[in-house]
This record gives sequence, structure tokens and C-alpha cells, in this order.
Amino acid sequence: MTSNRIQLHRVKGTHYECAHHIGQLTRESIRQRIANDLAYLSTLFTFILTEYGQKLHRDFIERIRSLYPWYWDEIRGLADGSQVPLEQILVLNFLNETRTAYRLLEEQKQIENETGEQGCTTVLINRKDTNTLSLLHNEDHSSALYMTGYLIEADIQSSKYDNDQRESPNEKFIAYCYAGVIPGNAFGVNVHGFVCAMNGLYPNFVAHGRLPRQIVNRALLSIRNEEELDQLIRSSPVAYGFCINGGFIHEKSHLLNYEIGPNLDEDNQNYISKCRIINSEENFDKINGDSIVRNYLIHYNHYERLDHVIHQQKALESSFSRWKRGRELGEIFDINDAMRLLGDHDNELFPIFRTSNRSDVNSVTLCTVHMNFLTLELRIFQTNPKENNQPTLIYNLRELFL
Repeated sequence: MTSNRIQLHRVKGTHYECAHHIGQLTRESIRQRIANDLAYLSTLFTFILTEYGQKLHRDFIERIRSLYPWYWDEIRGLADGSQVPLEQILVLNFLNETRTAYRLLEEQKQIENETGEQGCTTVLINRKDTNTLSLLHNEDHSSALYMTGYLIEADIQSSKYDNDQRESPNEKFIAYCYAGVIPGNAFGVNVHGFVCAMNGLYPNFVAHGRLPRQIVNRALLSIRNEEELDQLIRSSPVAYGFCINGGFIHEKSHLLNYEIGPNLDEDNQNYISKCRIINSEENFDKINGDSIVRNYLIHYNHYERLDHVIHQQKALESSFSRWKRGRELGEIFDINDAMRLLGDHDNELFPIFRTSNRSDVNSVTLCTVHMNFLTLELRIFQTNPKENNQPTLIYNLRELFL
């Protein structure tokens, strides 16, 4: 089935070539997104022209070009292909870091707008009693992205860097993308069977000169196994916080959840909390203090395991309200229970599934995705899955693995 609102674009080539093609294909969507969100973005566009804003981005770029020059090529390619100024594309890709740095500079410690409103909700299920192994996720963000998000199926060829001393990875994946942003910060699946979905987390600080969240999220789409995933998270110093939900299709014993944030007390180090979601029949010893939960896990937009070491922004009422409602709905046994939670709008002010009919909040559920590790299907729902369980797009993941 195909979707009218969420288009699927297929690209092939080098990192720059693929991004340039995406920029050409989505040029009008990027401009529409910026225009629809201009009241919010214009302040940030102005901020990054200041000396402080320029240094913030310049330091990010220097670190990206040092560690992941191929993803810098993707950002350049997206700007060149779309003919949108690079400075604006950078704001879209470094959005959380830029927004937080601006607010802290303005000494707006008590943030007026609810930060957590644009965050996502994710359910991971690993149950033998209901034969369920799935990741389900509400992708929530600004209403300006409602008509401008899209899927990318990319086949990216390796390129040489640093006088042929390094080369980028060959990559093949499908991912949901925001207009003007390189892939990685929403949800996706790669050719190695790594399935992932992100939750934004919101420290009340930015670690300058480290990697923006978007770059580390992008690198996830090249991951081949759990060991490589752990190494990526340890070796990539992050400027801001995020949560990874995921698992490997070839490894059905457990699913994964990571909370990550910058450790300001140690140079280029991250705070990392890893949790395995195992079924009730598995015996899994704790490794290096990693957490273990059984059968299912729900994650929102606040730190639950690192909250004692990372100072979070105060205005996260949406996330805590969704967390409270999730506890009220009870245990998750199967897909229907997950859809019932993800489609819930009992709390009118901070619903789990958000619609654009409330003028006081600039946040909507862009789509709901179900990635099934057993049937190897990715299903996207463009309307509330609790009220309409018919997906608008079904993608056979076997096609990706060929």
C-alpha cells in the first residue's frame, strides 16, 4: 500500500549524491516546513548569526568533519540540492542543541514553552506468552512537519576520505525523515537488521564542541551488531541527550533501550544507561550494571535511569503526564494493548496521541509505526491506530535484506 501524505523516496549513490538528490526531491517540503514554523525558527536563524551562535555551530561542524566527514557531506548535499541556505539547514539538524543554547543564553531557565510536547512515545514488547516481539512508536513533533515528513530508502556507496586513509561505510536502510534533516532522528531499519526509534531527552545544558545528537543518530543506520552499537555510543561524545529504542532482527532474545547524555565532568565522555528487555523465559545475567526488564518497556521524553546525574529541563510536563497515563493503562501484553496506549488521548492537555485541532500547542503525532521482528514488516499508521487499525503503508523488510 502506498501513502499520499508520507512519500517514499529511493536514492542511490555516495553520501553527498544521495543527500543532494533528497534535497532536490524535497525542496518544496523543506521550504514549506520553514515557512510554517517561521515564527519559531526565525529566532534561531537570527541567533546563529551572532558571535556566540556562530561559534556554537562552528565547533559542532569541526567535530563532525573530524569524526564523521561523510555525514557532513550529507548536510552539504541536502543544502545544495534543496537550495536552502546552509545556515538554515544546520539549525534544522542541530535543533535541540541550538534551541537550548539560545534559551540558556537568554537566561530563560524557567522555559515558557513545554519542551516535552514535541517528544515521542515508544513501546518495546518481548513476550513469549503472546508471541510478540515488536517495537511500536509515535513520531511526534511540530505540526509544520505533518505534511512534510517522508520515508527514504537509501543505498549509499562508500567513499574515501582524508587522502584515502579512511572510508565511509556502505549503507542501506529505510528511515523516516524530517524535511531539511538528514536521516536518523526518528525511526528506521538497516540492511544488517538493526531496528531503531528515538526519543528526545532534554538536559538543561549543551556540551559545546561535541557531536550534535543528529549525527550520532545518523550513524546508527550503519550499525551491524550490538557490540558495534555499544562502541559507537561510547566513542561518540554527544552534545545533548537522546534515547535509543531498538534491537536486531537476528537476535530475538532481547530488545534494547539506551538513555544517553553528555558527561560534563569528563572530557568527551557520555553518561550511558543500557537496558535489555527480555521475555519471562529468558535468563540473562546483568553485564556491567546494565538494567534488565521483562516482557515490555515504555519510554517517553525524560530520563528515568540517569535522572540522578543529568539535570533535566523543568518543563517536561507532557512527558511525565504521558508516563502517568501509561501506568494507568496497565501492563502491555500484545500489539492491541500497545496501540491502545499509543492512540490514547484521555488527557486533553497532554494526550499520548496528539492531533492538530488544539491551537495552543504546536505539536502533533506525525505517524505511528509498528516494526515487527517476527513478520519482518514495517507498518505506518497516519491516523490514530486505536481508532483505525489499517496501516496506510506496509513495507516488507525482506526487500531491504536482499
